[in-house]
Order: sequence, then C-alpha cells, then structure tokens
Amino acid sequence: MIRRPPRSTLFPYTTLFRSQLNKNFRNEVILGRKDVNLDIKKNPDKLITRIFRRADGNKDRSLSTEELWEWITSKVKEHLDKAIKDNFHIFVTIDKDHNGLVTWDEYHSRYLLEQGFNNKYVENHSEKHKDMTRQMREEILLDRAAFLEAAHSNEEGLNIDEFLSFRHPEHSHATLLNMVQDIFDKLDDNGDDSLTLQEFVSLKQDDVVSNGPKMSEEMWKKERRREFEDVIDADKNGKVTRQELVMYSDPKNPSHALMEAKSLMEGADTNGDGKLSLAEVLAHKQLFLGSKMVDITKNFHDEF
Repeated sequence: MIRRPPRSTLFPYTTLFRSQLNKNFRNEVILGRKDVNLDIKKNPDKLITRIFRRADGNKDRSLSTEELWEWITSKVKEHLDKAIKDNFHIFVTIDKDHNGLVTWDEYHSRYLLEQGFNNKYVENHSEKHKDMTRQMREEILLDRAAFLEAAHSNEEGLNIDEFLSFRHPEHSHATLLNMVQDIFDKLDDNGDDSLTLQEFVSLKQDDVVSNGPKMSEEMWKKERRREFEDVIDADKNGKVTRQELVMYSDPKNPSHALMEAKSLMEGADTNGDGKLSLAEVLAHKQLFLGSKMVDITKNFHDEF
C-alpha cells in the first residue's frame, strides 16, 4: 500500500503525545498491520500470548521491565528500518517518468487504483471527487496538504527523502522541529523559550487525547510530572529547552520504550513482584492492546 498512515495533528511519541501524528505505527511494527488488526478483533488473547512468549527472552514464563523495554525497542527499530526500505520500492514504482520526483498526480493516481477505481476513472475523474464518500474526500485533502508541506526542494513533486517524510513523518527532522515549535507555542506562557514543570503539566488531557479512555486528572498530572523530571529535563535544572525536547521527541530515543515498559509494569503487576505473568497480562489485555507492546505501529503513528 502506498497510502501514508492517517495523521492527526499535535505532538510526538510519548504518553503525553499519544493520539497524535500517524495513526498506524503500532500495528505495522509488531506483526504487520493487517495481522494485528485481524487478531485484535478475532482473538486478542491468542495475539497477546504469542507476543508474550516472543518477548520472554529468558523463557522463565514472566516478563521483566527490561524484557518489555527490549521488545518495544526492537520493534521500533524494525518499523523505522522497514519504512526506509519500503520507501525506495514504492518511490520507484510511482515515479513513472523516472525523473527522481513523485508528483501529486503520480501519487494520487496510484492511490486511486489501490482504492479499487479503474484506469478510466483515474484518467478522467473530477478533482472534486463528487462520487466518493465524504471520508475518502477528506483523506485526499489531508494527503494533498501533507504532500505540499513535504515538498521543500521542488514544488512540482517530492524527492525520495521528502517522500519518506510524507509517508513517515517520524523520519523527518523538520517534522520534529515543527512539533517542538507547536509545543512551545502552546505551553511557553512567559515566552522565555523554555518550559518549566508548571507550564508542562498545564497541558489539558482533552487537548491531547481526543478518543478512547482517559486518565484521572491526578494521574494525568502525575504522568506529566514524571515525564518532565525523569526523562525530558536531561540536565535536571528544572527547565526544558528546545534541544532537550527535540532529543526527547526523536522516535529512536530509547527513553520512550522504557517509559512504556514501566507504565505497563505498573498497570498490570497485580502482585507487586516486579514481573508480569501471562495471567496478569491477559487480565489487563486492554492496557496491552493499546500499548507499544502490541499495537506499536498505530501508537507510534498516533504520535507522528
């Protein structure tokens, strides 16, 4: 599929940024997007059991925080590496005139064919797409806007690096910088180009989590405080700079996988022994089905 995963609009790759930019990261990384979606619907217990056994590195029938961390980290790397590899093949396929640029028309034509439209329709369709569903028209408009935004070097089309940023914005340094700017615009109340703990925890949960279950207000602020103090504020001076936030926002930063692993452990370790049994994981399956442990592609692209 050439279609870039759907994106929403705010921040990147953390508990804070969960529900943001690219809606399918978790699935693609763990088992392949179609497989995960199918298994989540048909047999989630079987899916979780399979992943549990793969992540159990020492085969002691339990998962430690380190094993969770290593599993999530390895799957993030797989996703990022696969995106680069796939990008080359997709780019070459779409670039029909082999001029090193994919134009919007080239991309859009291939997209329509993959949606089941025939060649006659693709060659002669109205740009207003009146015969399409509203959802599909909206997707096309969003794609078009993102395509134009990615075209930095030539307004007529995307080179191979820009095409990668278009389909996988988590690979784009420019995307990271733009997201950091969005964060500062929203939270830097006094305009001193740094974020205090008070400014950071002031972000409302409703501004970030638009769908799905939400934490209590107390838990939300606790998570934000921990995120700020334990991970983002690298020099521990009580302020977060743009550079620190860019480093934190980088999807390759292992701190994200570690935070996710700790969060899963805290949420499912019922007996408090510092390990997760399969029974504990299955008892908290909704927590895991929405985590980077299982659904990492959607989770990652929610944030990108």
